[in-house]
Amino acid sequence: MIRSCPRILIIDRYLFTEFAISFFAVIAFCALLLLVATIFDKFQSMAANSTPVGMAALYFTCDLPGKLIQVVPMASMLAVLFSVGTLARNNETLAMMTSGVPSVRIAAPIVFGGLIIFAATLILNEYCIPQLDERARFLEKRYIDAKAEMKITTESDVFQRGRQNRFYVMRLYSLRDKKMYRPQIYQMNDDFTSVKRRMEAESAEFVSNDPANRKSEWVFRNPRIWDLDEQGRLVSFMKYEGDQTVNLEEDLPDLLAQKKNPEEMNFSELRRHIRILTERRQPAYAFMTDLILKITFPMGILIIMVIGFFCAVRTRQGTVMTIFGYGISWAFAYYGLAAFLRAMGHTGSISPYTAGLVPAAVFIVVAVYYYRHSYRWYS
Repeated sequence: MIRSCPRILIIDRYLFTEFAISFFAVIAFCALLLLVATIFDKFQSMAANSTPVGMAALYFTCDLPGKLIQVVPMASMLAVLFSVGTLARNNETLAMMTSGVPSVRIAAPIVFGGLIIFAATLILNEYCIPQLDERARFLEKRYIDAKAEMKITTESDVFQRGRQNRFYVMRLYSLRDKKMYRPQIYQMNDDFTSVKRRMEAESAEFVSNDPANRKSEWVFRNPRIWDLDEQGRLVSFMKYEGDQTVNLEEDLPDLLAQKKNPEEMNFSELRRHIRILTERRQPAYAFMTDLILKITFPMGILIIMVIGFFCAVRTRQGTVMTIFGYGISWAFAYYGLAAFLRAMGHTGSISPYTAGLVPAAVFIVVAVYYYRHSYRWYS
């Protein structure tokens, strides 16, 4: 038993090295394909708008990682098929298994590599990809589509529902300055049949946020306030000249700034955004679905790799293309099911938990099926 340990360790290093080389080769090839496709897609706009070369290069640099993360499950599957499939075709895995080494033990270095990819994907999705995606979208609109910076950094014709039956309407909201232009704030009664209070101003600028006291501080320019009764009759009117400090609900700048897509927010930002929407009784299906997928999608990498391993380990001369076909088909099936359920989760047709968890559950069953057959195929 003691003498067999170095042999197993050598096998581990050998299998892991083969997988790692295959994975980086596939990822590099995918990166090249994605880069070329993006260049062809944006080339006409860049030429028409005279995009500076430096800004174009920065855009491609920021845009590529987010796209590359999406193909990691497929790249992992191909890496397993290439590395383990080559060993199986040369009867090396057969020799291991007939010598008493179980398929699960052979798969250990591959699973270890999958855990590294899983952890790296989670870290990148949390700390790098959202910021890079946000930067890429700005560069695309500003330098490739040649939109004015003012248009990119402002929301126009804003209409948002806040707490306590409050609605915010404004001509413009500056994301950069956190400033409202021509804001109108309506406070409705409990059954939403009439307006209790209406406030207007030339502008309103954010000062500070105080979550502990559930308020945010704003400076309104020349505000006017109308108070009305249940029948809509005027009770009082106040007009102020100059700047006046007004306390509104907390996290209001985040509510008004909704230009960010889910992929441009990390896990904590997305969870906070869901809380803001839920507290204000706004639909959050899409954001909740994507929050769950931030965990379950990287888990799919491990599941797809396990299926790929138990497909590849059965490779024989003359069955290479068949096994590759099975493996790639399962990878595409995972992408298709995940995309379909994600779309349904975004519309609220199914629960966000169903949309996020079902693809992983279905393919765990497939992985178990291939695992059970891996013990019998060579006997």
